[in-house]
Amino acid sequence: MPRVVRDGIGLYYEDRGSGDAVVLHTGGGGDGRMWARAGYDEALGGYRRVVLDHRGHGRSDVPGDLDAYRFEEHVEDVRAVLDAAGVGRAAFVGYSAGASVGFVLAAEHPDRVSALVSIGNVPEPPSDDARAERARVSAAGRRLREVGMRAAMEEIAAREGEPPPAWLLDNLAETSAETFALTLEAWVSAPDPWVLAPRVTAPTLLVVGEREVTPDEVDAARARLTGARAHVLPGWGHLQTFWHGEVTGPLIAAFLREVPDR
Repeated sequence: MPRVVRDGIGLYYEDRGSGDAVVLHTGGGGDGRMWARAGYDEALGGYRRVVLDHRGHGRSDVPGDLDAYRFEEHVEDVRAVLDAAGVGRAAFVGYSAGASVGFVLAAEHPDRVSALVSIGNVPEPPSDDARAERARVSAAGRRLREVGMRAAMEEIAAREGEPPPAWLLDNLAETSAETFALTLEAWVSAPDPWVLAPRVTAPTLLVVGEREVTPDEVDAARARLTGARAHVLPGWGHLQTFWHGEVTGPLIAAFLREVPDR
């Protein structure tokens, strides 16, 4: 399977199908296998799907130092995978923290992003108290290291409106707690999607669950992004919005059909 090495880090990706290219990028936990398990391959069957295991996850290399997980590295990894696959411009579909990578990629490299889809993530105004935010992230990292990844994911799952499928928790738990904690800590100084949002010129779709964001947060994000659309899925939480690919996937496919890469 395809693999590209950037600055000493091996990145695994899969290149499936044909048609306009779509990059699929997961969040802080899990890897590229999640997309097929959730049904996105079927929903996006008319597209060329470039599915990335981002650094520290799945079949990509797992660096052990904080600097290797800086936000900018994740953005450059996507560009490196696109280059290796011979894709100049693609739609970007990101879930959770992966959507943040898409916002920054679209703002800083508009020539590479034809459309942007964010699942379970909307740009939010930055915290007024940077010190408190750093303390919150540090506490989250300590908690992850103490309880482990599976327990942390089970805590999130308990807040959903229905139990998640076993495959999802298994996949999320394969990411080590140390990798997740390092990513959280490295992203404290990440570029802010809220600040960069006005620079995103690609057509944008926000797909979120009613239980993970407020209507005001969705409206604020849409106003911040040029011409963005939003689908709020009633009663769903953060994980449901992803694993119900039989609902989310067709919404994405319909959106992409309206904004073909010209």
